[in-house]
Amino acid sequence: MAVGFGKLLGINVPFNFNKPYFAVNPQDFWKRWHASLGDWLRDYVFRPYYKWISGFKKLKAYPLFKQNTGLLLTFLIMGCWNGFKSYFIISGAIFGLYSVIHNTYVMMCNKKGKDILFGSLSPLVIKVISVFLMFNFGAFALYVFSGEFPYIP
Repeated sequence: MAVGFGKLLGINVPFNFNKPYFAVNPQDFWKRWHASLGDWLRDYVFRPYYKWISGFKKLKAYPLFKQNTGLLLTFLIMGCWNGFKSYFIISGAIFGLYSVIHNTYVMMCNKKGKDILFGSLSPLVIKVISVFLMFNFGAFALYVFSGEFPYIP
């Protein structure tokens, strides 16, 4: 509605949601789920943090650590952005954990020069499995986000 109303007013509003449940990984999910918030967090939280932590010479040899701590911090802040309720913060931490796991997986695949989990499966099978997994992981994190998850006060 916002995009259509913006067009009526002559304003180009960015398309914010683009079939997020067809995402194949956490990064793809956030490009599709809430594009403007994701872009803002990347520009004003992740990048400044990464630039700051990259200034520590002892961490120069640990790019994965720097990226993963930046991802986790960014998603924790995203959880706080929604409110200081435990379920928002935990949901942000869950998405941060998903992103850290995926980032580590991608780095390990790049280091080995091959897909360490799916091996030589066909790209279509990999996509179907990835969408299935991300759909379920995303739905779980959003269930926690809703505040209806029974194990979080």
